[in-house]
Amino acid sequence: MNVYKSILIISLALLPVASSAAVQVIPKGYQPPKTSTESQAEDTQLSEQQLNDNFKKALSEYRSDLRAYWPDAEVSSKTRLVLYSDDYQQKHAIDFKANEIQITMPSIHSGKVLDYRKMQYQLQQTLTSLLSMDLETAISKDPINQKMESLAGIRYAQDLGALGKDLILSELFKDERPTIDAIQRMAQKLTKSAYIRYPAVASLNLAFAFNDRTTYIVSLPEKRIRMKAKRYKSFIYDYAQAYNLPPSLVFAIIHAESSFNPLARSQIPAFGLMQIVPHTAGRDATHMLFNKQRVLSPSYLYNPKQNVQVGAAYLHILYYRYLRDIKNSKSRLYCAIAAYNAGTSSVMRTLTGQASINNSVDSINRMTSNDVLRRLIRQMPSSETRDYLNKVLNLQKTYGQL
Repeated sequence: MNVYKSILIISLALLPVASSAAVQVIPKGYQPPKTSTESQAEDTQLSEQQLNDNFKKALSEYRSDLRAYWPDAEVSSKTRLVLYSDDYQQKHAIDFKANEIQITMPSIHSGKVLDYRKMQYQLQQTLTSLLSMDLETAISKDPINQKMESLAGIRYAQDLGALGKDLILSELFKDERPTIDAIQRMAQKLTKSAYIRYPAVASLNLAFAFNDRTTYIVSLPEKRIRMKAKRYKSFIYDYAQAYNLPPSLVFAIIHAESSFNPLARSQIPAFGLMQIVPHTAGRDATHMLFNKQRVLSPSYLYNPKQNVQVGAAYLHILYYRYLRDIKNSKSRLYCAIAAYNAGTSSVMRTLTGQASINNSVDSINRMTSNDVLRRLIRQMPSSETRDYLNKVLNLQKTYGQL
């Protein structure tokens, strides 16, 4: 029970629902003012079938190309941004969860041994280039994104332009637009602390095969994630307030979903900081935001501000609309967090054996919030969702004082 007690010390103020009635924070008929992001959304919609088919096709083709150079054919994921040089000889991976950069490049030898001096020089040059890269450039270098959107015939460049010139790792610098000197100094600093990762191999012969490439591990500052969160703090607070959510909840979900990787992409596929699935959460949120359901493009969702707007709107829908009849504010919070990851039907089935919210509410309202949390953590069919709920609740406490 101790583990539950530690999680359950959550103030009733976490969400502003003090009575059995749902708080209607957005009046009936209210429509947010039309913005430039809405017009972009109108020009970049995709059908669900287009999105899924194009993603699978683009992913398959890209991995096929990669295997000629990299047998593992790794592509970007929720917490890893993976880029390759134009000639496929170098692999650059920013691991947002492990908080490190991995640079794999051709080994440089002096005679029969590695020329560490030349290797470090090459590493520093590569890091300078990577630290200089903005979101727009990174997306334009991603063949999967290019292919899936061009196959759908959408106006790809328009969404890219909305990204601006924010650096992928802008949080490493005091200024959001650092000078080239500042970038070079940071690259030099990171190079000094880098180390070579030697692969574990089964035989000496196999070890020689790896000598053609060297992987450097570059550790990032310990507080980098918190620094990134502070960079996004202004608009996260704005959207949390707009949709009557505690900012700590939005921060916690971003951390749990993507480790603050703005270019996060899952196999579902889901995109961006809050891992929006375009044809489910994205479609529901756009109906609320723009009064019309739309399937948003990946490039639209890679924009951090737009992604958080959509994600916060969807959280609002879950808590204040779909789950509004759950009277206990804590119980409703737990259900909303689990539903963000697994969907409301899965949550209802876990709690009551029925997928329908309407058929489940009475049973849930007879449970204590402790009972609801215990069932979700112990009985949700996916271990991912069980861990996710636990993680988000703990992260909320971490971000409560940001």
